[in-house]
Amino acid sequence: MNFGRIKELDSINYTLPQNHIGNEKVLGNIKCIKPKVYVGGVLWSDEAFVGTIYPNWAKAINYSKYYTRQFNTIELNSTHYRIPEIQKIQKWYEQSPPDFRFCPKIPQAISYSRNLSETIYYLNEFHNAIKAFQDKLGMCFLQLPPHFAPNRLNELLDFLDNSPIRNLAIELRHPEWFTEKLALNVLSNYLYKNNMTLVLTDTPTRRDVLHMRLTNKTALIRFNANDKHESDYKRINEWIERLYTWMQLGLETIYFFIHTPNQINMPELVTYFIQQLKKECGITLTPPKIKTIEIENKLF
Repeated sequence: MNFGRIKELDSINYTLPQNHIGNEKVLGNIKCIKPKVYVGGVLWSDEAFVGTIYPNWAKAINYSKYYTRQFNTIELNSTHYRIPEIQKIQKWYEQSPPDFRFCPKIPQAISYSRNLSETIYYLNEFHNAIKAFQDKLGMCFLQLPPHFAPNRLNELLDFLDNSPIRNLAIELRHPEWFTEKLALNVLSNYLYKNNMTLVLTDTPTRRDVLHMRLTNKTALIRFNANDKHESDYKRINEWIERLYTWMQLGLETIYFFIHTPNQINMPELVTYFIQQLKKECGITLTPPKIKTIEIENKLF
């Protein structure tokens, strides 16, 4: 994710904005005893993982198998470009553990179209494919392009009304969504009433997209890291504090996806997130085994 990324990292104020005033109502103000937390990356097909978090002998055909034993979710970016064949999804399903969750991105042929309402047939086709994920289907999300402005709000609401996908998250990028509060309020109220999620994107130069609004009891966070720059760890610490606050208010499900320019750095940041989650929130997840051992049946 290059959105909002720059090289001059030290000049950015990374402090998280204040909690949105409406979050307490959305979450219900009753502590969630056992929140579900899913943390991972955005792809499994990186050769740099071979010999680090995959076995030395790993072949591309089995990358999904090895990835799903190191993490418990993935932001499935490949679906942004094409609808995968059902047979391929079935293979991913069969190769992954029971608690793994796939979070497919809606194809850009839909999200980047000139009129969302004209893409419902294609959306139905996508929906029919991802049903093959069965109980391992996590949150689907619609990433709207930077040119999708609030003047298309009615088009978006009509699209959502007709969408067969209900476990849906929406990512906004056009700057006017965050300056024209009326449109954002209307959309947020719609998502709240329909139990849909508003994506939170943490990226260096677009702090406006970090709106801190929750519209249901699920938080989907896309974290744009900077290859283990010291600011990455400070930002993760802040997120752990904020997530702890939200869990005390009733947050039930968390998806935290870490994007890095070089994917080889992602596992270490995931590990740090998991360590801090246990330390500050008492939630235990299994971190990735960054140095794989040589005997496959011991690790997999």
